[in-house]
Amino acid sequence: MDMNSTWLKEDRPRRWWVAGLVFIILVTAVSLRFHLIDTTGIWGDQSFTLNTALRWVKGGEIPLAANKSSVGIMNPPMIEYLYAAALRLWADVLSVAWLTLAAGLAALALAAWAAYRVFGWRAGLWTLALFAFNPWSVLYSQQIWNQTMLPVFAALTLAMLLLYFAVRPSGIYLVLAFVGAACMTQVHPGSAMQLGTMGVIMLLFWRRLRPWPLAAGILLFVLLYVPFWMYEKSVGWQDVTAMLAMAGEPSTFGPAAVLVSLDLLHAKGLLPTAVLTDPHDAFMTILFALSLVITLLWGGRQFWRRRQDEQAQRYSTAVIILFLWLLVPVLFYLRTAVYLQVYYLMGQWPAPFILMGLAVALTQQWLERPWRRPWGRWASLGLAGLLIVLLAVQVILNLQIQNARLSENRIQIRHVRQAITRIDELTAVNPDCPLVLVSEGHQIEISRLALLQEFTTVPTLLLTDGELALPLPAPCALYLDARPGSRASNWLAETAVPLPHVDLTVQNETWRFYQLSSETRAQVVEKMQDGRQPDAWTNGAALVQWQRGDVQPGDPLPLTLLWQVSGQPPHKTYHTGAYLLTPDNQVVAQADGPGFDSIQWRQGDYFLTWFQISVPPDLPPGTYRLALAQYTWPTLERIDLAAGDNTLFLEDMTLLEP
Repeated sequence: MDMNSTWLKEDRPRRWWVAGLVFIILVTAVSLRFHLIDTTGIWGDQSFTLNTALRWVKGGEIPLAANKSSVGIMNPPMIEYLYAAALRLWADVLSVAWLTLAAGLAALALAAWAAYRVFGWRAGLWTLALFAFNPWSVLYSQQIWNQTMLPVFAALTLAMLLLYFAVRPSGIYLVLAFVGAACMTQVHPGSAMQLGTMGVIMLLFWRRLRPWPLAAGILLFVLLYVPFWMYEKSVGWQDVTAMLAMAGEPSTFGPAAVLVSLDLLHAKGLLPTAVLTDPHDAFMTILFALSLVITLLWGGRQFWRRRQDEQAQRYSTAVIILFLWLLVPVLFYLRTAVYLQVYYLMGQWPAPFILMGLAVALTQQWLERPWRRPWGRWASLGLAGLLIVLLAVQVILNLQIQNARLSENRIQIRHVRQAITRIDELTAVNPDCPLVLVSEGHQIEISRLALLQEFTTVPTLLLTDGELALPLPAPCALYLDARPGSRASNWLAETAVPLPHVDLTVQNETWRFYQLSSETRAQVVEKMQDGRQPDAWTNGAALVQWQRGDVQPGDPLPLTLLWQVSGQPPHKTYHTGAYLLTPDNQVVAQADGPGFDSIQWRQGDYFLTWFQISVPPDLPPGTYRLALAQYTWPTLERIDLAAGDNTLFLEDMTLLEP
């Protein structure tokens, strides 16, 4: 069965037909990826990585690490360098979305090119088509997220391995495979098991290895990790230690990895209510299962013929590499019964699509053998027609998924860009007033809108969680209330002046801008302070005033605290503890939290914090004490009061019989 590309010279009409099909696929793929690209979500992860990249572009220090991963360890910095490259060309969030789109298209090209070079034009064409319209492939070509850059580097690594070991052992292929592996494992360390796959491939086909490309590839891999090693050294290798500890944890085997691997071919996880989702997913499962059987049997036959046929050796080598690339991640994650997110298995790409493309090509060639004419050719055309229907269904599913984002209750690129424009307009008129962003997440690492800190021209931007705190900066303040209904939002509605005609509509919410003038701020502070002398801690925080609600068993005890930053604070993270104590200082109930992020404290500013102390329902009548303490986070070292001791006792309260 000859799958060489001699047809390019011998069959000019077919060449133009194939070129036309490739053009149609690519135009449709690009259109799908541009469609509503500014409706993809923005949350804490994106805000942190985008801010870090733009800060570097503006002249800040080069990032040595990215954001914190879902398992608690720091991600390597490669994603920051990629984002910075786009932001240096255009300092707009959309430029990074376009970078992701370009990377997704590059993944398609690499997969199709590798399939074509190894298995012929049919396999390349079907690989391209099946990969181009896969719903996860389209989503990961639009979304700004570390993991969305994984497909292009997985495709680069796998394509180069196929070309080096199965086609021609050109040194550049092996070097690029290591470069792709370094980038792949940095944008998502969960793909690191593919380094083991590379090792197995090199052991199996060691005769093709050449020392200089191997050495150069390893050297480049190490060099690309140097910034992260520098970071790890500075923090005492704590993330490496944590990863080794996780690797040593007991395994709980389960089939989750197999199911997650199949999910990458399905659409249900993206939009369960989409029309045609169930038949599409069932068809993809069947197609993938049949493809595994067909390519395994055909690859086995090529393996037995490898000594007599150089082409058979090439095919069998490629099939072995594809199956290893597909199976090793599944085998690795079989050790956990937890149902993983799909991006943990994204490192398999593009192997499933190449295998399916190869299986379709093999089936068509088998059907088109001369002795099966004419029914065989009609059957081959019927198979092509069935797959075209599948691709049309995938286009419909993708459009449904994208259109559904229009009504998602999530901040999107378009909302962020609109907010940036409005903030820049308002702060240009009020340059002396810091802007306070009331949102979810109290610090830059977790705030869903932290990217406004770097992407706006505001000289001073403060972030706060609307349920935890509200800063009252000097001399005046502008506020963007992006968390309607929160405590901070209610306080602003009662106290500050709303700015007319500048509201932002974000999905089903209205974000309002407020202004707190210097006069109003002074009146608020004076009224709340009411002549009380502040209680100061040695870290620069001073309690100016406090208000509490009634103490009732089983009900939360609300506590409002007004603080002043009376001294220059150390650059540390502090939390506050509010305690309900017995007369002998035993803790009955408590509420702890960051309040207003201490990294953002500025001398002379005031801020409000809110706590809810959960009073036990069986709390007996008696006398109780209300107290406060401050401590470093996460080391939990108590901060001393300026007057001595480290606990501020606010009030003794009596709980009467009901």
